Amino acid sequence: MKVLFLTVALSLFSILQAQEPSSPSEERFEVTYFGKAIVIDNKFHEKKNKDMSPMTITYLSDGNLEVKYTVKKHGRCEENKFKLEKTNQTGQFFEDEGKRQVFIEETSVRDHWIFFCQRESRGTQIRVATLVGPDAEENLQAFEDYKKFVNLKGFNEEKIIIPRQVEACTPDHA
Repeated sequence: MKVLFLTVALSLFSILQAQEPSSPSEERFEVTYFGKAIVIDNKFHEKKNKDMSPMTITYLSDGNLEVKYTVKKHGRCEENKFKLEKTNQTGQFFEDEGKRQVFIEETSVRDHWIFFCQRESRGTQIRVATLVGPDAEENLQAFEDYKKFVNLKGFNEEKIIIPRQVEACTPDHA
């Protein structure tokens, strides 16, 4: 589940990085996003990603993005927070000192994005594509755009998961 959220968060950071700091649309990215669909090309991780809580993306003054979300683990609420570092390439970000690449693609539907993350874990390449939007409601046009993207990237469309939306919890330290 942590991999799923990391992927989504990295993707969201990529979207935010693509915006110029003085852009009038900058404000629209400082919102909560919901994961609407996800596909992973690694069998171990695809079984873990059935629940998703909303995530908050914040545009930082240095042009980078901060992603926050919560997850229930062993009955306790944990907050996960990470930073996406902008690159010179529009729509591309790095996380974890460049170990993870995140690309953000716009869909034809306003405020719906596709986050594509590539990384290596224990010698295995992992690729994840996540559709996110500003609410938990289904959007058929955004989903069609997502399916086209997934097919172009060589994912198996039958492995797309529609995650169950869960409420954010409050960490013990908050």
